[in-house]
Amino acid sequence: MKTKIRVGTRGSRLAVTQTKQALAVLQQAFPEVTLEIIEITTKGDRLANHSLQAIGGQGAFVKEIEEQLTQEKIDLAVHSLKDVPTILPENLTLACVLKRQNPADCLVFPQAGQTLATLPQGAIVGTSSLRRKAQLLKIRPDLQIKDIRGNIDTRIKKMHDEDFDAIVLAVAGIARLSIEKDLFIEELPLEICIPAVSQGALGMECRKNDAELLAMLKTIEDSATLAAVQAERAFLAKMDGSCTFPIGCYATVAGDEVTIQGMIANSDGSVLLKETLTATDSISAGEKLAAELLAQGAGELIAACRSQN
Repeated sequence: MKTKIRVGTRGSRLAVTQTKQALAVLQQAFPEVTLEIIEITTKGDRLANHSLQAIGGQGAFVKEIEEQLTQEKIDLAVHSLKDVPTILPENLTLACVLKRQNPADCLVFPQAGQTLATLPQGAIVGTSSLRRKAQLLKIRPDLQIKDIRGNIDTRIKKMHDEDFDAIVLAVAGIARLSIEKDLFIEELPLEICIPAVSQGALGMECRKNDAELLAMLKTIEDSATLAAVQAERAFLAKMDGSCTFPIGCYATVAGDEVTIQGMIANSDGSVLLKETLTATDSISAGEKLAAELLAQGAGELIAACRSQN
């Protein structure tokens, strides 16, 4: 049995908070183990004022952490799973997925009493997510979508200091920081905004050859969340996906069935494809959903978005 585990995470307040929450689950299962948190600065953190597309997309928040895993400077990494590319370094594995929190997005407003429906014509909404932008513009093409970067605290401060009528955040991040009582929020239903792949889920990554740690992590895994995110990540992999075009997916598990819904759009949301299907195998569910959308013209949307970025 391991006596000490070095755990790598990004240094933001949210990253450290959710890492502590994840490790509390591990500590409860293995109270005799010492857990040390090591904060690591990633490219995404260093270049916080650049668009995610410009700095490498999805992997910008995990690469340096994975390098420290490979170099055996840490034993375990805790990630927001939505930040983790579908293809991992050869010697690493996604060892554990914990129970998912609410995967939805929400609008956050500077004042009470506002909703997406009541925002004025031409209202300025802050998000750097192409997925959120396209889905909001599909519903409200009059909105002005303005890039906003930084951690949750930074974006909330920018909302108040600058000319934003609303910003878009993940519900899970707000909940993990326990700041919902301080904010004016409207949760966006899936009919309006399908979340990012694995949004709301935390993943633990370690070396493939660390059999002892792998066995420990499997005891705390949430099987339903694992099945759901496997479907979503299979969908993303089949679509050759990252954060470089508007794509979203969400799966749920009931018994031995996986229901998965996905979307892909052009950059302004004027063309948006959606599909839902149910299957008994997670990975095949995701791959079948991707095939359905590709048959409807998703490949052309991907190519068009990439040519613009």
